[in-house]
Amino acid sequence: MNSKSNAVVRLVTQFSGAKNNKLHKCQQFISASSWHNNSKCQLHTSNQRSAIEATTLKAEEVKSFKEIPGPKALPVIGSAWKFLPYVGEFHGLGAMAMHRKMYKKYGSIVRLEGFPGRPSMVVLFRPEDVETTLRNEGPWPIRSGMQGMQYYRNVTRKDFYKGGSGVLVENGEKWGDARSKVNPPMMQPRISKQYIQPIGGVAQDFVERMRRIRDQKDELPPDFINDLFKWSLESIAYVALDTRLGCLAPNLPPDSEPQKMINAVGDFFDCIFSLEVEIPFWKIYPTATWKRFVNALDIFLEVSVKHVNAAIAHSDKRKAEGETRVSDMSVLERLLTRMSPKEATIMAQDMLFGGIDTTSYAMAAALGLMTKNQDKQELLFGELKRLLPNKNDAITEDKLEDMKYLKACLKESIRILPIVPGNLRCTVKDTVLSNYNVPKGTNIIMPSIISVTSDEIFPQSKRYIPERWLKMRPTEETAGNIEDFDAVNGSKRHPFSFLPFGFGPRSCVGRRFAELETEILLAKIIRNFKVEYHYGEITFENKILTMPKVPLQLKITERDS
Repeated sequence: MNSKSNAVVRLVTQFSGAKNNKLHKCQQFISASSWHNNSKCQLHTSNQRSAIEATTLKAEEVKSFKEIPGPKALPVIGSAWKFLPYVGEFHGLGAMAMHRKMYKKYGSIVRLEGFPGRPSMVVLFRPEDVETTLRNEGPWPIRSGMQGMQYYRNVTRKDFYKGGSGVLVENGEKWGDARSKVNPPMMQPRISKQYIQPIGGVAQDFVERMRRIRDQKDELPPDFINDLFKWSLESIAYVALDTRLGCLAPNLPPDSEPQKMINAVGDFFDCIFSLEVEIPFWKIYPTATWKRFVNALDIFLEVSVKHVNAAIAHSDKRKAEGETRVSDMSVLERLLTRMSPKEATIMAQDMLFGGIDTTSYAMAAALGLMTKNQDKQELLFGELKRLLPNKNDAITEDKLEDMKYLKACLKESIRILPIVPGNLRCTVKDTVLSNYNVPKGTNIIMPSIISVTSDEIFPQSKRYIPERWLKMRPTEETAGNIEDFDAVNGSKRHPFSFLPFGFGPRSCVGRRFAELETEILLAKIIRNFKVEYHYGEITFENKILTMPKVPLQLKITERDS
């Protein structure tokens, strides 16, 4: 959540059968223009570019910004013509495919400038440059994007959001003030661990739902991704709003709060693409797309205000009865001790926007890789069977800590299928990158795809090998393949080559909860079912986020014990 803000932009992240196609379209605004946040980056070797990509650059005169390789900028539209239909080589490509092509043609640093209404951009592929950028971002890192959300909060509903727009879209000192208030409740491990039991309850309910919706062949419906969206919304809402919305209940009435929320999420992501990429006519007059977008955000605002007020009343009652202990306070209660109810409401919304689609697609990727790598699935099942002898055993803090192979499987899933295409920052001062001078105010795009697919950085990078993330060599008592562990461990990776949750002050604020949700659900699913896919291979595409390209018609077979 991640966030998606810092998961997209981060934390973002879709639903009901009718919304599936809409969600798939919305994930494109970063694909076409590559503005998003969250990250991982690295160096890819090539004989033609070895001098540029060497770990230590040669001492030489710093070159000018104009000398950075990149597509020719035309009058008025600059480099934007490269993304236009018919004439643009990057038109229609997903973010990762575009970054691969850009890297192959121009090298490890690329300049894009002259986009109407936007500052110049530089795309970085070397982890050394990523490190330089992130270590020089200052206390208030700047990240652009989400103009539709910004307009809604700063113009359309300025009566409510006046004075601050939250950590998702704010920048500068206002962002720093908001982030300083949310960090303690959101980033401390001891607080996130309080949610192991309730998040486990949501996961158990979801496993039961999987049993209900499978058909006679034990196959889940083609639109199973929408059920993952419901699980994600139910999970993050418990953290953000201190309540269960009821998204997993069967046959939800159309006018029920959870169904309205599910529909609003679908509309929100359906509209983002048009608002972010296309000509913003909605700023001149309220287009149909803009009206749908506003209606969706109004629902989120209404629901979040309602539940924040309920949390305040509940907290006041507990205090009056002498039942309040600081150690038992929820995230929302902790936020309310550090900020106003309005600020807490905005943060709750940011958690919802940032934590829905990112965790849903992360789970889809993990399940897809489980179906393709049955040997790894069985190793994971062995670990889970040892720690959870019975299918419905509760997952505790100690047991979750011992699930080393589970965590490795999820981390490898993110490497193979990065949910977010990269990280975005804006330089706060002149910076030298790859021996080029990059001026203050330049947007920096740091894609992940070159790093995570480099055999130099990740040996056998095309293979799904969770063992690369294990700290200790597998034994008879721990899960893992010894041969795979030995094959991929031994070399030291650059620390900025893989940053799935970002880095520094603007790293994903919802990281701990996103990890908690995905770890617990994957553990519950693999402990209960053998997961297979019998329609070829589950393929993925990347637009804004990495998502399944085919229906997730998984077959789930009950484990005997």
